[in-house]
Amino acid sequence: MKIRQTTSALALLAASVASAHAQADEFDATKHIGGDWGGTRAALAGDGIQFKLAHFSQTAHNTAGGDSHETAYADQFFLGGYFDLERLWGWSGAEFKVEITNRNGELINNKANIPTLMQSQQIYGRGTVTRLTQFSLTQRLLDDRLSLKVGRIYPSADFFAMSCNFQHLTFCSGGSSNSISSGWYGDPLSAWGGVVSFSPDKQWFFKLGGYDTNPETLSKNQGLKLGTSGDDSGTLAVAEVEYKPDYGNGLDGDYRIGATRNSSNRQKVYDQAGFPNGIAGSPAIIQNTDRAFYVNLEQQVIRTGENGGLRLFASLIHADDQVSAVSQVAAIGGFWTGIFPGRPNDRLGLAFGRNAVSDKLSDAQRLYDRNLPASAAPIGVQRYEYPIELNYNVAVVRGVEIMPSVQYIRHPGGRDVHNATILGLQVSLDF
Repeated sequence: MKIRQTTSALALLAASVASAHAQADEFDATKHIGGDWGGTRAALAGDGIQFKLAHFSQTAHNTAGGDSHETAYADQFFLGGYFDLERLWGWSGAEFKVEITNRNGELINNKANIPTLMQSQQIYGRGTVTRLTQFSLTQRLLDDRLSLKVGRIYPSADFFAMSCNFQHLTFCSGGSSNSISSGWYGDPLSAWGGVVSFSPDKQWFFKLGGYDTNPETLSKNQGLKLGTSGDDSGTLAVAEVEYKPDYGNGLDGDYRIGATRNSSNRQKVYDQAGFPNGIAGSPAIIQNTDRAFYVNLEQQVIRTGENGGLRLFASLIHADDQVSAVSQVAAIGGFWTGIFPGRPNDRLGLAFGRNAVSDKLSDAQRLYDRNLPASAAPIGVQRYEYPIELNYNVAVVRGVEIMPSVQYIRHPGGRDVHNATILGLQVSLDF
């Protein structure tokens, strides 16, 4: 259907904007630069209204790797509104959410010609444009055991959604999850869809989701429009089981396993001649379904104070190697909050990753190079890329955090090229 801008979304947003993923809980003034505004924001939260304006930026400079030493800056403005309709209107168990995102800037991997499989600034992507990232209604039933959500939503809000305490995309589930499928439109994108979640207790969660995979969603023309132009091309179905154990003394965990099925038509990574698709001019092969699975684990192993201690994580994405150039994204690491006395809110992070090129694509590249004329240059065979990141996040004052980091990327792009070293600086402002 033809896209139409929604004035109702903007009217609601103008009335108030809310904290990302916030519920209508008590307002915490210690997390915002502007504080409580003399009690106004706490009063609004009590009435079921919370709002947030945030700015998030990442600067990167390569000291090794690429064609030249460059510096790239990318940022995001976030504006959102969350409304507890039970407190506002007496609509039991209902919540309405609006999110607007604006992204800008450059990517160091492009600017310095470091052809990595996963980018070094996870905030970059989906175009320099303002987008409607969420416009949804959630209804909770059966004493909150059953939850139904519909509207313009994004999968990473409910599935494969865990911590993102690093600058490299491999270690940020909200961004790396885009590798699961071409139809997985993570934020700042959104698509029409719905999610059903059932929790028989406080530990187990069983979730099913369905999302429109119209490729027009990727267009910069989408902007703040509520609908999506063009014909529907398919549906992304997601199923996940989540287990949240609590071993006492603050040692909680979050374990997820999920699977997806995308019914959109996709080109295989190799053509009818068996060469990499789009290189030799042979017709492409179309596949009408792709499937993937993922695992995401997170566990608090040491608890110090209310929010301090060591938390470990591990994740694996296994995409369909027939249609996905990057078929595996694996990460393992941890972060320690309050590692130094007197700095209870600072955080130290270390993570290791392995990103794998599809075996089908590697085989096609190998076949192409074996059949080249003697005068032609081979394209080479891609295999694995290994990123590492070390960072330290400083809680400067309320609502302001600064995180310097260093990334080391071995075999960028899965090729035998110069390894890259990238210095990063992330700044988070929560107004």
